[in-house]
Amino acid sequence: MSDRIRIVSEPAALRPPPVRFVGYGQPKIGKTSFASWWPKPIILQTEDGSAGLDVPKIPETPCRNWEEVMQSLRIILKEDHDRKTLVIDTLDRTESLAQEFVLRTVHGGNQEKYMSYYKGPILAGEMMSQVLSALDHIRKRKEMNIVLIAHDGLQPGANALGEDFKKWAPSLSKYAWTIVRDWADQIGHFQSDFRVVNGKAKEIGDDRYIHFLGSPGRDAGCRVGYEMPDRIKLNWDEYQEHMGVRIYE
Repeated sequence: MSDRIRIVSEPAALRPPPVRFVGYGQPKIGKTSFASWWPKPIILQTEDGSAGLDVPKIPETPCRNWEEVMQSLRIILKEDHDRKTLVIDTLDRTESLAQEFVLRTVHGGNQEKYMSYYKGPILAGEMMSQVLSALDHIRKRKEMNIVLIAHDGLQPGANALGEDFKKWAPSLSKYAWTIVRDWADQIGHFQSDFRVVNGKAKEIGDDRYIHFLGSPGRDAGCRVGYEMPDRIKLNWDEYQEHMGVRIYE
Protein backbone atom coordinates (compact mmCIF):
# COMPACT_ATOMS: atom_id res chain seq x y z
CA MET A 1 0.00 0.00 0.00
CA SER A 2 1.20 3.49 -0.79
CA ASP A 3 2.65 5.42 2.15
CA ARG A 4 0.44 8.31 1.10
CA ILE A 5 -2.78 6.31 1.32
CA ARG A 6 -3.10 4.53 4.65
CA ILE A 7 -5.37 4.26 7.66
CA VAL A 8 -4.39 6.21 10.76
CA SER A 9 -6.05 5.65 14.12
CA GLU A 10 -5.64 9.22 15.37
CA PRO A 11 -5.17 11.99 12.82
CA ALA A 12 -2.67 14.68 13.76
CA ALA A 13 -4.13 17.83 15.28
CA LEU A 14 -4.39 20.54 12.66
CA ARG A 15 -4.45 24.28 13.09
CA PRO A 16 -7.07 25.63 10.69
CA PRO A 17 -6.22 28.53 8.37
CA PRO A 18 -6.86 32.08 9.64
CA VAL A 19 -10.51 32.66 10.38
CA ARG A 20 -12.87 34.45 7.99
CA PHE A 21 -15.13 36.28 10.46
CA VAL A 22 -18.28 38.18 9.52
CA GLY A 23 -19.89 40.26 12.27
CA TYR A 24 -23.01 42.38 11.93
CA GLY A 25 -25.13 44.44 14.27
CA GLN A 26 -26.91 47.68 14.98
CA PRO A 27 -25.11 51.02 14.66
CA LYS A 28 -22.83 52.03 17.57
CA ILE A 29 -22.97 48.62 19.26
CA GLY A 30 -19.18 48.18 19.07
CA LYS A 31 -18.49 46.32 15.82
CA THR A 32 -15.54 48.46 14.74
CA SER A 33 -14.10 48.58 18.26
CA PHE A 34 -14.22 44.78 18.43
CA ALA A 35 -12.48 44.53 15.05
CA SER A 36 -9.74 46.91 16.24
CA TRP A 37 -8.79 44.54 19.09
CA TRP A 38 -7.63 41.80 16.73
CA PRO A 39 -3.85 41.26 16.32
CA LYS A 40 -2.12 44.00 14.32
CA PRO A 41 -5.20 45.15 12.39
CA ILE A 42 -5.38 47.27 9.27
CA ILE A 43 -8.79 48.66 8.33
CA LEU A 44 -9.89 48.92 4.71
CA GLN A 45 -12.40 51.67 5.27
CA THR A 46 -15.37 52.24 3.01
CA GLU A 47 -16.97 54.56 5.57
CA ASP A 48 -15.64 56.68 8.42
CA GLY A 49 -16.74 54.58 11.42
CA SER A 50 -13.11 53.96 12.40
CA ALA A 51 -11.97 57.59 12.17
CA GLY A 52 -11.49 57.87 15.94
CA LEU A 53 -9.42 54.67 16.27
CA ASP A 54 -5.62 54.71 16.37
CA VAL A 55 -5.36 51.84 13.85
CA PRO A 56 -3.66 51.83 10.42
CA LYS A 57 -6.17 52.46 7.65
CA ILE A 58 -6.20 52.06 3.90
CA PRO A 59 -6.94 54.40 2.23
CA GLU A 60 -6.36 57.21 4.72
CA THR A 61 -9.90 58.38 4.00
CA PRO A 62 -12.82 56.10 3.04
CA CYS A 63 -12.82 54.57 -0.44
CA ARG A 64 -14.63 56.79 -2.91
CA ASN A 65 -15.36 54.07 -5.45
CA TRP A 66 -15.09 50.36 -6.25
CA GLU A 67 -11.74 50.81 -7.97
CA GLU A 68 -10.18 52.08 -4.71
CA VAL A 69 -11.47 49.04 -2.83
CA MET A 70 -9.82 46.63 -5.27
CA GLN A 71 -6.61 48.69 -5.42
CA SER A 72 -6.38 48.66 -1.61
CA LEU A 73 -6.71 44.88 -1.59
CA ARG A 74 -3.93 44.56 -4.19
CA ILE A 75 -1.63 46.75 -2.09
CA ILE A 76 -2.24 44.67 1.05
CA LEU A 77 -1.53 41.50 -0.93
CA LYS A 78 1.63 42.66 -2.73
CA GLU A 79 3.43 44.99 -0.33
CA ASP A 80 5.53 43.92 2.66
CA HIS A 81 3.95 44.73 6.02
CA ASP A 82 3.55 43.33 9.53
CA ARG A 83 -0.27 43.37 9.67
CA LYS A 84 -2.00 40.17 10.86
CA THR A 85 -5.69 41.12 10.58
CA LEU A 86 -7.52 42.74 7.66
CA VAL A 87 -10.79 44.45 8.55
CA ILE A 88 -13.33 45.72 6.02
CA ASP A 89 -15.52 48.42 7.56
CA THR A 90 -18.22 48.05 6.28
CA LEU A 91 -19.32 45.25 3.99
CA ASP A 92 -22.66 46.88 3.14
CA ARG A 93 -20.96 50.09 2.03
CA THR A 94 -18.60 47.98 -0.10
CA GLU A 95 -21.60 46.53 -1.92
CA SER A 96 -22.96 50.06 -2.39
CA LEU A 97 -19.71 50.99 -4.16
CA ALA A 98 -20.14 47.91 -6.38
CA GLN A 99 -23.66 49.09 -7.21
CA GLU A 100 -22.39 52.56 -8.09
CA PHE A 101 -19.70 50.98 -10.28
CA VAL A 102 -22.22 48.86 -12.21
CA LEU A 103 -24.56 51.81 -12.66
CA ARG A 104 -21.71 53.99 -13.93
CA THR A 105 -19.76 51.57 -16.13
CA VAL A 106 -22.33 49.06 -17.34
CA HIS A 107 -25.50 51.12 -17.60
CA GLY A 108 -24.05 54.58 -18.28
CA GLY A 109 -25.72 56.06 -15.22
CA ASN A 110 -29.18 55.06 -16.47
CA GLN A 111 -31.11 54.01 -13.36
CA GLU A 112 -33.94 52.51 -15.39
CA LYS A 113 -31.60 50.18 -17.29
CA TYR A 114 -29.80 49.35 -14.04
CA MET A 115 -33.05 48.21 -12.39
CA SER A 116 -34.45 46.42 -15.47
CA TYR A 117 -35.07 42.82 -14.39
CA TYR A 118 -32.76 43.62 -11.43
CA LYS A 119 -29.79 43.10 -13.74
CA GLY A 120 -27.78 45.85 -12.06
CA PRO A 121 -28.29 44.79 -8.43
CA ILE A 122 -27.68 41.12 -9.31
CA LEU A 123 -24.39 41.93 -11.05
CA ALA A 124 -23.27 44.22 -8.21
CA GLY A 125 -24.07 41.55 -5.63
CA GLU A 126 -22.13 38.94 -7.56
CA MET A 127 -19.15 41.31 -7.74
CA MET A 128 -18.63 40.72 -4.02
CA SER A 129 -17.05 37.41 -5.03
CA GLN A 130 -14.13 39.47 -6.40
CA VAL A 131 -13.55 40.90 -2.92
CA LEU A 132 -13.79 37.48 -1.30
CA SER A 133 -11.36 35.97 -3.82
CA ALA A 134 -8.84 38.74 -3.08
CA LEU A 135 -9.32 38.19 0.65
CA ASP A 136 -8.61 34.49 0.25
CA HIS A 137 -5.33 35.26 -1.52
CA ILE A 138 -4.38 37.65 1.31
CA ARG A 139 -5.40 35.12 3.94
CA LYS A 140 -3.24 32.43 2.36
CA ARG A 141 -0.17 34.40 1.32
CA LYS A 142 -0.01 36.78 4.29
CA GLU A 143 -1.55 34.44 6.90
CA MET A 144 -3.94 37.19 7.97
CA ASN A 145 -7.19 36.92 9.91
CA ILE A 146 -10.08 38.35 7.88
CA VAL A 147 -12.77 40.37 9.68
CA LEU A 148 -15.74 41.82 7.79
CA ILE A 149 -18.28 43.96 9.63
CA ALA A 150 -21.69 45.14 8.51
CA HIS A 151 -24.83 46.80 9.80
CA ASP A 152 -27.75 44.52 10.48
CA GLY A 153 -30.91 44.28 8.43
CA LEU A 154 -33.57 41.77 7.48
CA GLN A 155 -33.28 39.06 4.86
CA PRO A 156 -36.17 36.99 3.51
CA GLY A 157 -36.47 33.47 4.92
CA ALA A 158 -38.22 30.81 2.87
CA ASN A 159 -40.81 28.59 4.55
CA ALA A 160 -41.80 25.49 2.60
CA LEU A 161 -44.79 24.89 4.87
CA GLY A 162 -46.28 28.37 5.06
CA GLU A 163 -45.65 32.07 4.56
CA ASP A 164 -42.10 33.33 4.16
CA PHE A 165 -40.58 35.35 7.01
CA LYS A 166 -37.84 37.86 7.79
CA LYS A 167 -34.66 37.14 9.75
CA TRP A 168 -31.68 39.10 11.08
CA ALA A 169 -28.73 39.22 8.68
CA PRO A 170 -26.23 41.78 7.36
CA SER A 171 -27.72 44.70 5.47
CA LEU A 172 -26.71 43.35 2.07
CA SER A 173 -28.68 42.37 -0.98
CA LYS A 174 -29.65 38.72 -1.08
CA TYR A 175 -27.37 38.35 -4.12
CA ALA A 176 -24.33 39.46 -2.10
CA TRP A 177 -25.26 37.87 1.20
CA THR A 178 -25.67 34.36 -0.25
CA ILE A 179 -22.07 34.53 -1.52
CA VAL A 180 -20.63 35.99 1.70
CA ARG A 181 -22.59 33.63 3.96
CA ASP A 182 -21.29 30.53 2.20
CA TRP A 183 -17.71 31.88 2.30
CA ALA A 184 -17.49 32.80 5.99
CA ASP A 185 -16.04 30.53 8.69
CA GLN A 186 -17.85 32.38 11.48
CA ILE A 187 -20.92 34.59 11.36
CA GLY A 188 -21.71 36.51 14.53
CA HIS A 189 -24.66 38.76 15.28
CA PHE A 190 -23.85 41.62 17.67
CA GLN A 191 -26.90 42.42 19.78
CA SER A 192 -27.96 43.57 23.23
CA ASP A 193 -30.72 41.87 25.20
CA PHE A 194 -34.10 43.53 24.73
CA ARG A 195 -37.79 43.03 25.19
CA VAL A 196 -40.76 44.52 23.38
CA VAL A 197 -42.87 46.94 25.43
CA ASN A 198 -45.94 48.48 23.80
CA GLY A 199 -44.64 47.59 20.38
CA LYS A 200 -41.19 49.11 20.99
CA ALA A 201 -37.88 47.34 21.68
CA LYS A 202 -36.30 48.24 25.03
CA GLU A 203 -32.76 47.20 26.00
CA ILE A 204 -32.33 45.07 29.12
CA GLY A 205 -29.10 45.75 31.00
CA ASP A 206 -25.82 47.06 29.63
CA ASP A 207 -24.26 43.85 28.33
CA ARG A 208 -23.87 43.23 24.63
CA TYR A 209 -23.34 39.86 23.01
CA ILE A 210 -22.17 38.05 19.90
CA HIS A 211 -24.60 35.33 18.87
CA PHE A 212 -23.10 32.41 16.95
CA LEU A 213 -26.17 30.17 17.00
CA GLY A 214 -28.27 30.45 13.86
CA SER A 215 -32.05 30.11 13.91
CA PRO A 216 -35.04 30.86 11.68
CA GLY A 217 -34.82 34.42 13.02
CA ARG A 218 -31.06 34.95 12.73
CA ASP A 219 -28.26 34.12 10.30
CA ALA A 220 -25.26 33.02 12.36
CA GLY A 221 -23.05 29.97 12.76
CA CYS A 222 -19.56 28.47 12.67
CA ARG A 223 -17.85 26.09 10.29
CA VAL A 224 -16.19 22.93 11.63
CA GLY A 225 -12.82 23.87 13.10
CA TYR A 226 -14.02 27.35 14.08
CA GLU A 227 -16.68 26.40 16.63
CA MET A 228 -17.77 28.91 19.26
CA PRO A 229 -20.34 28.89 22.09
CA ASP A 230 -23.88 29.82 21.11
CA ARG A 231 -23.38 33.26 22.66
CA ILE A 232 -20.51 35.18 24.23
CA LYS A 233 -20.20 38.69 25.60
CA LEU A 234 -19.04 41.30 23.10
CA ASN A 235 -15.59 41.29 24.60
CA TRP A 236 -12.27 40.59 22.87
CA ASP A 237 -10.79 38.70 25.84
CA GLU A 238 -13.71 36.27 25.88
CA TYR A 239 -13.57 35.72 22.13
CA GLN A 240 -9.80 35.23 22.29
CA GLU A 241 -10.14 32.73 25.15
CA HIS A 242 -12.49 30.55 23.12
CA MET A 243 -10.48 30.82 19.90
CA GLY A 244 -7.04 30.22 21.40
CA VAL A 245 -4.35 29.37 18.83
CA ARG A 246 -6.85 29.64 16.01
CA ILE A 247 -6.19 33.40 16.04
CA TYR A 248 -3.07 34.17 14.01
CA GLU A 249 -0.77 36.70 15.66
